[in-house]
Amino acid sequence: MVLSTVSIGAVADVIEDFEDGDFAGWTTSGTVAINTSKTIGNYSMRLKGGATAERSFAADGDVTVALAATSLETNNFCDVYVSEDGVNWGSSLITLNKVQDDGTFTTATTTTNGGTTYIRYVQTGSAADYCYADGISIVGAGVPTPSVGVSGSGSFGDVLVGDSATNTITVSNTGNANLDISAISGASAPFSLANDNCSNSAVAPDSSCSFDVVFAPTTETSSSATLTIANNDSNQTVALSGTGTGTPPEPPEPTGDLHVFTGNGNVARTALTISDLNGSSLSVMDFSHYSHGVAEIDADNSNAQEPTNTFEGRLVLNGGNATALNFNEQTSGRGQAGNYNSPGTLPAFDFEFVQIGSHIIPKTRGLIVSGNIGSPDFQDWNYILEPGRVWNETNDAGYSRVAIPFALQENQANCTHNGVITFAFKDDGSITNAAVQIGGETCLYFQYDLTGLVSANYVQGTVSGAATIITDYEAEVANRIPVKPIAELATDYPASNVNVANIGSEQSSAPTTHGVLYNGVHYAGACSTRHGDYPFCEVMSLPSYSTAKTATANFAFALLVKQNSAARNIMVSPNVSECQDGINGTSSIWSDVSVENALDMATGNYRLASYQGDEGSTAVVNEFFLTFTHDEKIAHSCERYIRKSLPNTHFSYHSSDTYIAGVAMDNYSSGDLFDKLVDEVYKPLNLSPVTYTTVRTEGSVADPYWSHGLTWHADDMIKLGQFINDRGVINGQQVLDPSIMDDMLVKGGDLGLETYGSESNYLNGVWTYDMGQRSTPLCPVGSWVSYMSGYGGIGVVMFPNGAVYYYVSDSDAYAFGGAEAELHKISNICGN
Repeated sequence: MVLSTVSIGAVADVIEDFEDGDFAGWTTSGTVAINTSKTIGNYSMRLKGGATAERSFAADGDVTVALAATSLETNNFCDVYVSEDGVNWGSSLITLNKVQDDGTFTTATTTTNGGTTYIRYVQTGSAADYCYADGISIVGAGVPTPSVGVSGSGSFGDVLVGDSATNTITVSNTGNANLDISAISGASAPFSLANDNCSNSAVAPDSSCSFDVVFAPTTETSSSATLTIANNDSNQTVALSGTGTGTPPEPPEPTGDLHVFTGNGNVARTALTISDLNGSSLSVMDFSHYSHGVAEIDADNSNAQEPTNTFEGRLVLNGGNATALNFNEQTSGRGQAGNYNSPGTLPAFDFEFVQIGSHIIPKTRGLIVSGNIGSPDFQDWNYILEPGRVWNETNDAGYSRVAIPFALQENQANCTHNGVITFAFKDDGSITNAAVQIGGETCLYFQYDLTGLVSANYVQGTVSGAATIITDYEAEVANRIPVKPIAELATDYPASNVNVANIGSEQSSAPTTHGVLYNGVHYAGACSTRHGDYPFCEVMSLPSYSTAKTATANFAFALLVKQNSAARNIMVSPNVSECQDGINGTSSIWSDVSVENALDMATGNYRLASYQGDEGSTAVVNEFFLTFTHDEKIAHSCERYIRKSLPNTHFSYHSSDTYIAGVAMDNYSSGDLFDKLVDEVYKPLNLSPVTYTTVRTEGSVADPYWSHGLTWHADDMIKLGQFINDRGVINGQQVLDPSIMDDMLVKGGDLGLETYGSESNYLNGVWTYDMGQRSTPLCPVGSWVSYMSGYGGIGVVMFPNGAVYYYVSDSDAYAFGGAEAELHKISNICGN
């Protein structure tokens, strides 16, 4: 056997021609030998009597194989297969039968790009039938090699002495072999490395690692250094520079994208005066008192004045300790407070904020975990902090007022309670108490009011990365879809006679909010609470519940498939070890289940045949929803159900199946799959930072829940719906697999499985409804509409006329016929 590597320019090619009379390196079965009579050159490899020969080559590119045959009879064949993974072989590249057995070589060429090429010869027949293998070449990409790339800046600019700044450096491998990184050197004081995931590691092809460089100046001087990243491709360098400064840099001026107050400060105020804020008691009140007098959507009509004080530093409540407030459960039916450790307690609050103009921005965005739900922390709530407003009022004696929208989200769940924190402060560090009120939520099973005054402390200081925080927020606001009050839908389309009161009418018993995207405009309804409208509707935290099944688990699947078509066939058992054991008396009920089956709720594994019969059982609540470690959740998910039907034949709704699918995909891909989804889908879609985090399991394995656990803003919900309508395209680029997106839009020929009746199907995490089967239909039978759906009364509907309708509520109602009828007046809702 001769295996040679030939250099052609910069490309390394592989040739296998057996010219040394040897076939070492091949894995064979049956009779395989070197032949000298039928060859290309002097030698070939001969197989007879049902023999096989297989070998992998550490190369890819244009693969050419040659095959000849002699003495074949009826039903005797010679075949050669080429594969990128040695598992999925596909059809034979060359097949020879009895009329092609004249000893003449047939050649064929295919292309591989997986880094490794597998070739397999198969002889089907008796001992007197012969196949000849020869003339193998791989030309193109050649022997796999790594290709290193480095992104991120080593320039820190001015940093206050005694403070620090952190930049992230990412090392990527765009080659087709592992990038071996040995050492990262050169970071001497005042520079240092942190969170180093690269040193002494192997970065797989199409993957990356990262590390942080910290600049912590101790003197007012400029510093520089050169960072060297040693690796098996080519060593890379990053220039580090920064200057220690003794005076804080001036904050940047607001851009034109941020609202500016133009009032004279004469805000009508009958509650939460400076005297009230410095008092000792507080009653529940209308949320308008927690704002500048009007909702943010109408801020141009506020009498608030631009602030004369600037907040930068830490806001600390109650000395950084948890605070018991006035708690009043409002749950209808059976009370829930007894199921919590201390539901009326505000977790410890000590967070950094920066201000630009009249806007105040928390440094930490998204879900902020306050501790474990059990021992030793016993934390009921996690924080979500959002950007708020700062303004002056005439009667505030030189103080500036602050309103910070926030939410308490149930630890390890999606139940979300919205509120506002307000206080007044001065540049000299003076600050009033903070008034806190929660009076609205999206949480079907638990409603409450929480209110009180809390002692506050303003710890002034430079917030590291303040300029970036401000720039990112300005971009966030600029990239929101243009918004109008929903009443203006009728104004903008006067000939349609739209009655906007019918839109969202099904959820009117317990609404949170709703809205419509049409022709590029977001027509937004108010955000309702028990105490008036929420003034900061644009940043109200809205739980995903099962809309996450669509927008996280299934988007992640479509992302993987777009980047590697083989991912369409990911199976559960090879990627979820906990689903490999013999379960419930069978060898394995997961061995024939694909990830896509699990995402379609079509595994064939269930107990009750009704479409949601299993999901609400006590076992599911106690063993899946009320367990918080990966080990507990995956044990239930893999072991609870029994094989009842073949995969892809019966719909049975299980959040646990989505969790299995998410774990399988996460294990199949490199890195954290949720973070990949954020970086490659959510951020390019300009979703808000609240979407960049998710509820994860406690313990060392911090798996996303996948079935729920995300938080949206209203702007995010319509962008997600529009993204589906756009078939997974962002800025003209196909980011998600188009065939999966077509299935989501009922345009791919696959309607999925029936759920509760012939009018409702489910496929790839999307529910579909036949509008033609309504009792008084507007459309013919077969007019399908796709929608995302979440527990409690949450939905995002992608109508065929391009409109996106969303609703969030605690109504336990999921119908959308009102919006359907009204939007049909504007343009045909039925589609093609």
